[in-house]
Amino acid sequence: MARLGGVAALIGGLAWTVKGTVILIRGDQPPLLFEVAPMLFGVALLSVAYSTLRPSRRRAAALGLAAVSAIAGVVALASELVGEVVGMALAISSIALLIGLLLLPRRGQRPAPLAWWIGATTLPALLVGGLLSELDERLLEVPLTCLGVAWTVLGWTALSTRSTRGRRKSRVRAHPPTPACPARGGATRGRPLS
Repeated sequence: MARLGGVAALIGGLAWTVKGTVILIRGDQPPLLFEVAPMLFGVALLSVAYSTLRPSRRRAAALGLAAVSAIAGVVALASELVGEVVGMALAISSIALLIGLLLLPRRGQRPAPLAWWIGATTLPALLVGGLLSELDERLLEVPLTCLGVAWTVLGWTALSTRSTRGRRKSRVRAHPPTPACPARGGATRGRPLS
């Protein structure tokens, strides 16, 4: 589950980063890169909440909001593919995602704190983007591209945290603990030191 969420965050973040960069350089939005990300971000939230929160109401709420975000993201993507954009689905996906991210712990097991900070900085980033767009419409993409980079880092962190934990566990299993050394004052098996 953690690996799936890491991949989803990585791909969604890359989609937003590429979209923002292309708009900043050329001025036109590439197809589907904006619309595919909310579904992937919902899957990433689902994974992070499942793997970092203990069973509780908070975890259930975060998982429920992640599911709503992912499902609404699928509806938004499908509506874009058939040519009838359903903006409400995108809004529902985004709001559920933001609330779900803010339910994650600010401190604790990685990558939950980074996900929390993405949720906490999204609205201020959109405000800055709105102000920048008054100067030039393309500048709206600057904070969105930064958010895309943050999601990419979140995905990378989730994947590297998962692989590091696996390596640590295998190292522990491969090397059994050594008995205490009698020369250093440790006990021997069943015999007291004289």
